[in-house]
Amino acid sequence: MVIPVSFFVAIAFALVSYSLGQGGPVAGLVFFGILFIGILIKVLEPLIEMANPLLPERLRR
Repeated sequence: MVIPVSFFVAIAFALVSYSLGQGGPVAGLVFFGILFIGILIKVLEPLIEMANPLLPERLRR
């Protein structure tokens, strides 16, 4: 569910960036940057779950 949400958030931010007159390349960088962050969260999810038991109780999910 992270990837579709980050996709639509990236589209929204790219549209706002483009409508504010920043240009197409900047809007593209915003789009791909936000999409990359969403994919990175999805890829690192198993590592986060593996480290979860090692965390103190107040930081656990």
